[in-house]
Amino acid sequence: MQLARWQGRDAGPAAVVMATSYVSLVYYTRTFSNMLESFLYAALLYVVTRWSQKQSSDFAGAVIISMLIVVGVFNRPTFVVFAMVPYLWWLFSDGVHRVIIKAMKSMLTAVPLSVALVICDSVYFGWLDINRLNVADLSDAASIVLNNLTMTPLNFILYNTQTGNLAQHGIHPHYTHFVVNIPLLFSALSLWFFYNLYCWCFWAIGLVNRKLMDISVYRRQLILFTGCLVPVILLSLFPHQEPRFLIPLLPVFAAMYSHKMAASRVAIAFWVVANLLGSLFYGCVHQAGVVPCLGYLQQTPPTTGDRHIVFWHTYTAPQHLLLLPSPTQDPVDGRVSPPISLEGNSVEDLIHHLTLINGSQASRRREKPTVMVATSSSEHQCLVCVAAEAGMRLELVESFWPHLSIEHPPWIHDILCRAPPRNCCNNDDDDDDDEFCERSLMERIRFLTSLNLYRVNYIH
Repeated sequence: MQLARWQGRDAGPAAVVMATSYVSLVYYTRTFSNMLESFLYAALLYVVTRWSQKQSSDFAGAVIISMLIVVGVFNRPTFVVFAMVPYLWWLFSDGVHRVIIKAMKSMLTAVPLSVALVICDSVYFGWLDINRLNVADLSDAASIVLNNLTMTPLNFILYNTQTGNLAQHGIHPHYTHFVVNIPLLFSALSLWFFYNLYCWCFWAIGLVNRKLMDISVYRRQLILFTGCLVPVILLSLFPHQEPRFLIPLLPVFAAMYSHKMAASRVAIAFWVVANLLGSLFYGCVHQAGVVPCLGYLQQTPPTTGDRHIVFWHTYTAPQHLLLLPSPTQDPVDGRVSPPISLEGNSVEDLIHHLTLINGSQASRRREKPTVMVATSSSEHQCLVCVAAEAGMRLELVESFWPHLSIEHPPWIHDILCRAPPRNCCNNDDDDDDDEFCERSLMERIRFLTSLNLYRVNYIH
């Protein structure tokens, strides 16, 4: 680990931390954009630590740093908050008088690369048709390009600045990253991070003797520490806060605190247990039913009529796992629409969406569509109850275990069959509830920690 060596420490503990963290084992193998953001941030820190002591005439450093930042921003615009500290540090590393020169060299790479990526995105998403460009008429070509550009970072920012959009994915308190996500991701390493935060805060307000904390001595540690603190603070301004947003900080945490953890057997034991549990839970249990459900749907295609699939209160279902045929297939056969993911929507929104599918003009031209709903089994009683009021009956087709969602966990009164009486379900539903309560405790737990796949039957 270059960052550990840069601080004059052994890289062995940092490498072990990276290899044994469940963030590497789970998040780095599943959330592609966050994983790529993590690698780009680590590469940026490596390049900056290598070129920060060189003269600004080193044009190669400016090119590589600019390329990493631009690619990182187009991958996830939140990369700006991670790149801010390393870039400013490199920019001012050899004096204020060289800042303008370095910035200009950065722009010479960043601007053309950004234009190229905007054009690639525009062609990929279909807004820009290169066949329409007439080279003979440059003014017409320029007009077509400017009117049909897709700027993915700008679209990302516009979408995430609207609270209504974020509410569909979940609203969290602004302190969630500090109080929940950092300890959850980094376990023992987070203890030293919060201790450093405590020390630096007291130093900043002058409550500690400044001679004991000479800034020149702790300059490198302070740079890496602010490279963690600033992104967390800026990301905390957004009301939607998931742990995966902070996984690019793992290499920095490992470089800064792995040597301290290696010196404590208690910390090592805590690290091993926490990451073993994290790997089992987030790798094998948390929302683990989505992929098996998609596999089941892919193996059971409809014979006639259209099939619509709605995932509710799960992460966005990857539609490529369904292996959908091309739209030019034989109209006699059933056609599977791409899955719809209503992630954080209310049950009323789900029922409204199901009603729209049933009443759509497209479904009336052929046989009634087959509508499937996949959701956490912890929502079973509420969903069946509300659907019955809306004139729909949900037929349980298959259950996929294990599947547990932290956002929508099963309630203890459902597991113990102590739920309050409901007046919106018919007698058949009450019989189902009685049958459920006759099961053993382990069978009830298994049912409520599964992903249920329902077929929607419209009564009227």
